[in-house]
Amino acid sequence: MIPARTIAFLLAVVAAAVSGSAQNAASPQSTDPTSLSSSQAALSPDETASLLQAHAALSEAPNAFLGTPAARTLIPKQHEFWDRQQRFALAVESAVRLADTIKTCRELADGGREEWIPTQSCAGVAAWNAGSVGLALGVGWLFHHYGHHRLERIVPWVSTAASAAGWTKSVFNIY
Repeated sequence: MIPARTIAFLLAVVAAAVSGSAQNAASPQSTDPTSLSSSQAALSPDETASLLQAHAALSEAPNAFLGTPAARTLIPKQHEFWDRQQRFALAVESAVRLADTIKTCRELADGGREEWIPTQSCAGVAAWNAGSVGLALGVGWLFHHYGHHRLERIVPWVSTAASAAGWTKSVFNIY
């Protein structure tokens, strides 16, 4: 039988993969002709000028897949931290944490034992789960603040998967 922590880890990995695949598949790449690699930096001025002309001609050519001129965005538009995706992730995470807290408190009231959280009281479990939501929000905000937007989107889903694994363990008595 697979240990419950292994199941929780697998759920977290699946949630991270699903969240990552939901992001934009193609991140914008720099089309700046002056951003040459170090191996190209040693070109003569004539070679550099011809490369810049070729780059300008290619960037004006229609895109073969879309039939439109290639995009020239250097920096993707930044999103707000509290956008629709973040609010939805917070709502789902809070709902799963609430379900896990209710189930765990009922188990503790019936003489059960909590193995994953270092407390054996309903108030302690509720505080732990509320703190976990706050921690996930804080870590997500730090990722957002420092520009790691894909990681920002993954954090609440990993936290949700961990709580869902705890709820699953409680409901099905997996030991």
